[in-house]
Amino acid sequence: MKITELYQKVVGVVITVTGINENDILHSNREECADARYLLVRVLSDKLSDKETGVLIGRTRQGVSFIRSNDAKMRKWSVMSAWREIDDHIKRISF
Repeated sequence: MKITELYQKVVGVVITVTGINENDILHSNREECADARYLLVRVLSDKLSDKETGVLIGRTRQGVSFIRSNDAKMRKWSVMSAWREIDDHIKRISF
């Protein structure tokens, strides 16, 4: 599977679960968009390097690493709930 195909599948799941469009996930500074961006990066980090993820979402490798390492996000009920749902969706997708 190509990296772009992987990205499209993952971002589709994040959009479905969070209800936030791709442009807002990638560019908005609203809290719910930052949470969705964190979830997107977290899923992608299981399959891609920080550099590859950065190219896909328009961030630097360091920026992706910063987003990925923000463990405090997982303490939020809304993020943890969305993560469980995203994880269930991802498990059903064949990569």
